[in-house]
Amino acid sequence: MQSLAIYARLFTRALSGTEAENFLYNGLLRLSTSASVHNSQGSNRPAVSSSSPTITRAVHLVTATSGYSGHDDDDEDEKEHLKKKTNSSKIQRTNRANGFGDDAFFIAKSRIGDFLGVADGVGGWREYGVDPSLFSSSLMAACKSLVDNKLLDLNPLTLKELLSKGYKQLLEDKQCIIGSSTACIVALHREKSILHTANLGDSGFVVIRKNIIVHRSQEQQHYFNSPFQLAIHPTIKDPNLIADSPDAASVTSFNVEENDFILIGTDGVWDNLPDSTVIEEVKKIKEPTLDNIQLAAHALAKRALDNGHDPNFYSPFAKSARRSLGINICGGKPDDVTVLLAAVTSTS
Repeated sequence: MQSLAIYARLFTRALSGTEAENFLYNGLLRLSTSASVHNSQGSNRPAVSSSSPTITRAVHLVTATSGYSGHDDDDEDEKEHLKKKTNSSKIQRTNRANGFGDDAFFIAKSRIGDFLGVADGVGGWREYGVDPSLFSSSLMAACKSLVDNKLLDLNPLTLKELLSKGYKQLLEDKQCIIGSSTACIVALHREKSILHTANLGDSGFVVIRKNIIVHRSQEQQHYFNSPFQLAIHPTIKDPNLIADSPDAASVTSFNVEENDFILIGTDGVWDNLPDSTVIEEVKKIKEPTLDNIQLAAHALAKRALDNGHDPNFYSPFAKSARRSLGINICGGKPDDVTVLLAAVTSTS
């Protein structure tokens, strides 16, 4: 197998269809005679599942976070490069309180619900002198502010509304924020025990019940490694730049049970952790205390980071490349990793 490490730096999140096509045809596709373009665009209508019994008592989420900037080695290379080329416009990575690398997250509570969200800033903007983490962190901060200020109800369409309002705040921001990111938000209605979700792009979530994944988000891609994304572009119009509406988010609502676990992560998690690894770490939680959940969150984040830098690991990303492009490669995908792990716990 070809090593995925060779291509890790090339698998940059696409900023435009033209760039992606040039990369695919001039790079990877010459390795294989068969290639297919993956396009998974799901329904935008909220799906409500009643397969699980409704809990009669109130519940809440006990949540732990963990993560890593997956490009620490790249940072050192960038610093050395910038010393030699002081006129370079390449933006170095920024450490922010609500994120890891270009990833960002938020945790918030409203009168009736617990909200969790992650966003993955598109790293390709760095090549254009734009800090990708500014967009993702600003989006998550805006969403948190909207929840904290009690400006939302909680129903199947609330999270799409939350994304829309958060995105609108960025559009109106006087800083003239430029960039793009994926987004995944979930919210637990504490009294009704219903989890509402919204996902745009290839961040996502799973719900684990009795060591089985019973719900998962739908990944949204325009083509391989080019996820749906909210975006604010420069004033120069380019029809090839990707920009999706918050209305494109896939939304679902379903009942949850006490002791369910909810894992939310950016693509650095899902590209490098198979389901079996997720289940393996969650199974170690004997009691859903914050300390135990935190240990599991750290373990999941560390394994995703390590797998991403392992050239011999047959990662979910490598498997997806084989399905979508017909290429036979191996290795993880170095990337930022953000994990939010929550347990559904009864409220006494």
